[in-house]
Amino acid sequence: MVLNKADGFSLLEILVVLCIVVIISALAVPSFVEWRQANAIKSALKHTADIAKYARTLSISERKPVTLVIDASANHCISITSASDCDCSAASSCHAFSQQKRLVMQNYHAVIASPANKKSLLTFDGTHGMSFGSAMTVSITNARYTGKVIINNLGRVRYCTSTALEGIPLC
Repeated sequence: MVLNKADGFSLLEILVVLCIVVIISALAVPSFVEWRQANAIKSALKHTADIAKYARTLSISERKPVTLVIDASANHCISITSASDCDCSAASSCHAFSQQKRLVMQNYHAVIASPANKKSLLTFDGTHGMSFGSAMTVSITNARYTGKVIINNLGRVRYCTSTALEGIPLC
């Protein structure tokens, strides 16, 4: 009598492989979460600095004032406008010379902290940068990291973090 050997895996082999996968996943999840938070804060800092640089460039090229609106109240958004003021929480209320630039921190799971934690306006005058004493630092934080976007009196923009992140200088 010939017995045929069954092909496939035994229940014990499947359980061992499943345990190994669960252990590896449990070790990898915290690293993945930290990586996502680091990338979110880096993106938020870079995009905030890019909007500020764009506002400065646009004001110089048009030779007219452009205002950077930083709403650190409940909305946590940043936008540019050529009008005196706008509400950056509304998608279509902020325009600068028919161009719309808007950044919502909710997309990065982050919040903005600016002076007095309210709506702040920073105006680039189109010829000299900004008026003396208009320099501003905007802090952006998420669950793990804190970074700053620093705009000096000449309108130059840089960003940094309080903890070491690859590609971003320390404050």
